[in-house]
Amino acid sequence: MNLRHRGAALVAAGAVVTALAACSSSESARPEEPAADDAAVAAAEEAALAAAGGEELGGSVTMLGVLGGEELDAFLSVVAPFEDATGIEVRYEGTRDFAAVLQTRVDGGNPPDLVATPAIGEMAALAEQDALVDLRTVVDDAVLTANYPASMLETGTAGGELFGLYNTVNLGGLIWYDPKRYDGPTDPASWDELQTWAREKAGAGETPWCVGLESGAASGWPAADFIDEILLRQAGPEFHRAWREGAEPWTSPQVEQAYETYGEMIADGMVYGGTTTVLSTDFSQAANPMFAPEPGCYLLQQATFMGGIIADAFPDLAPGEDLDFFPAPDFSPEHPGIRSISGEILGLITETPQAAALTRYLASTEAGTLIAATGRWLSPNVTVPADAYEDPFLRRANEVLTSAEATYPLGNSLMPQTEVDAFWQSGLAFAQDPGDLTAILQGIEDARG
Repeated sequence: MNLRHRGAALVAAGAVVTALAACSSSESARPEEPAADDAAVAAAEEAALAAAGGEELGGSVTMLGVLGGEELDAFLSVVAPFEDATGIEVRYEGTRDFAAVLQTRVDGGNPPDLVATPAIGEMAALAEQDALVDLRTVVDDAVLTANYPASMLETGTAGGELFGLYNTVNLGGLIWYDPKRYDGPTDPASWDELQTWAREKAGAGETPWCVGLESGAASGWPAADFIDEILLRQAGPEFHRAWREGAEPWTSPQVEQAYETYGEMIADGMVYGGTTTVLSTDFSQAANPMFAPEPGCYLLQQATFMGGIIADAFPDLAPGEDLDFFPAPDFSPEHPGIRSISGEILGLITETPQAAALTRYLASTEAGTLIAATGRWLSPNVTVPADAYEDPFLRRANEVLTSAEATYPLGNSLMPQTEVDAFWQSGLAFAQDPGDLTAILQGIEDARG
């Protein structure tokens, strides 16, 4: 497979990378930048030297990703001990136009050594073209087994080869609320129990749910993400995988049920402002009515990054006192304890000694500990100590993640972009006319091609 073909496979990833990176950027704005302690940095330097075979290799490694600004500064703080210990310079190129830049680099015969992107599906496509190195030949198998959940390794595997490792993670399916105002269950046994409270609240003339689906060219993704989550946890991982891979149609009863479950949440009287407000409210502002003098709504479903967005908008909120979350409960007793994740996945294109050393370092507990210490992301590494998280929301989210029965990516992070676009648009169409669900699902099936 030639490099030009490899690059072309990533063109469709641009829109989804931009949308996912935008979420991460919003999450990243912090008034202060947490820093790892000296012991953690020293341990990371030792791990880096070990990853390089005990030698100061020198030279450089190139890496293409989507980070910029303060987020990039945070990531570079994670690789700084690697540079100091090994003498290897990490040349990171961050761009929101990831797919086009990668294709340009590939077409010019100058592909990056490493890539990191939220567009997992496009990485899988590259792997199927033999364009990525099997990371099991780079990172010791015992390290992979000890440091990563089996389901995460499964996500990065195609054709029996490990094409990618999660580098940073967001946990999905969280329910954000104001503990001083919300009077419902914070540890509901099931989604039905939570929705029973919501229906009672709506029946009393109050609005339970805050929802915003506007996000520019990616409008509708918040609905698609939660429908995706519901399907994963309601129909189960086996069906979810078959659906996202095209073996099960969009018109299947399981997909219909997931939409209908979401539809009950956004029905008349259940969401702040009704359909018009839901469609016109930017997802990043959806929680704002929760903190009005008289709360307009009480619950918001969104991933870990939402804590940073809310804290930026309302800097006087005290975590745990004025803002908190609980994980969305099980949607089916047949599939308990499942959680969804999104995040960047790391792939190796050119296996130089420097690039291999950086890959091994980023897979280490010590590098994962520095990821946690940034206060911006969860580390996918299950061996990272809980006290590495100073951010209270990330610390709690890490507890949820590490105690999960299994973790899986959302399907729309692994689909072709034309299908993703149709999925996102379906969230808007369904909110406007839930009675047209059959036609909406057939439209996505047609877009799947």
